[in-house]
Amino acid sequence: MNKYFALRKANRMRTKMLTEKSQEQLKEVIAYLRSVTFDICGVEVVQSDLIDIAMRANEEGCELFQFITDAETFVNEVKPSMKPLRWPDFLIYEISMLCFWGYGVASLVMTPSILAVVPDFKIDVTLASLLQLCLCVLGVYYLYRSAMEKVGFPPRKHQVKAVAFMVLYILVLYEIGKLLRLALGSIVFIRIPVWPYTIANLLIGAAFLWLRFDRYGKDARLEERV
Repeated sequence: MNKYFALRKANRMRTKMLTEKSQEQLKEVIAYLRSVTFDICGVEVVQSDLIDIAMRANEEGCELFQFITDAETFVNEVKPSMKPLRWPDFLIYEISMLCFWGYGVASLVMTPSILAVVPDFKIDVTLASLLQLCLCVLGVYYLYRSAMEKVGFPPRKHQVKAVAFMVLYILVLYEIGKLLRLALGSIVFIRIPVWPYTIANLLIGAAFLWLRFDRYGKDARLEERV
């Protein structure tokens, strides 16, 4: 079995052995770490360590946050140990999500309805759409690094700020997209029938999903845990 999935499965099984309160505290810390880093393997390793601590705490009749008296200090000390966000990992993640879920599964769901109304419907790949996609990816990458990694703990204190950033990002991207379509929407590189477009995205997305989790499974930090 892929070592990443093996550790994740073990973490889930061991978490159920904790008290309900410790499970809630563990979930709060892990949810925060997952929201501020793409280092998924690092998060699972930290979760494994936290489960060990929580188990010792429960054995002594305590809860996790009684052993980790300052959760905010703990997560701030752990964050630097997470692998920084790098373009290769980000692109593998982004391409897998966009192609498989965004363009593949979404098209698979909507295509029958679209073709029922417009039987000869085709997807236009325009210069405007490609530029908007590039801006979307660049925006997510740099906004994530500059904003999300600085979000403090606990994350619920910063939910309004995070939602505001997301809404602003979507609005700006939408307006830029409108301008690009007005200026460059007539430049069409290729017009693809919807089914080949959907299948191609599903296959590309699945390939990048496999690559993503294969890289996770080969992470050296998992050797001591699995």
